[in-house]
Amino acid sequence: MLREILGKTNEVWKKVSNIKDTPHAIGLGAAVGLGWNFIPSLGIGPFISVFTAKLFKGSGIAAITVNLGTGIFIPILYSLNMVTGRLLVGRWFTAPEIEKQIQESIQETIDNLEIIKETPSRFFTLNKVTEFGFEFFLGGLINALIFGVIIYGLIWLPRFVKQKCFCKN
Repeated sequence: MLREILGKTNEVWKKVSNIKDTPHAIGLGAAVGLGWNFIPSLGIGPFISVFTAKLFKGSGIAAITVNLGTGIFIPILYSLNMVTGRLLVGRWFTAPEIEKQIQESIQETIDNLEIIKETPSRFFTLNKVTEFGFEFFLGGLINALIFGVIIYGLIWLPRFVKQKCFCKN
């Protein structure tokens, strides 16, 4: 199972690396695509990702590729939202609670991998969203920004260096 997840992540990275666009557009599209996975979007995240990327002059292809490619990590991302949100609000987790939450999220992702592939809408219902609170959404916004900046840098820097140093004008 883990090998399949890592293989899928590698495929997404290769697809994003082959997109023909400016480093900024690709980095921005990827950041937007990943960012929307931190926020429950009831199954329309890929469409919102493309729209948002295009709105800010980013690559819609990078946005949808990263959004769909990292969708499998949503349970882990949502756990991270809770940890971050509680940390910011001041309701501390103990180390065993954090470890337990992350282990449960990873196990849920692995257990539901086949079900998510076959019927993804089962995991994107309105009653699931109402279970989340302020801490979750605050954590989601902060995590989307932080991880968006990180993925933007990871994609933009090598492409920018390659474009400036290795392309002949």
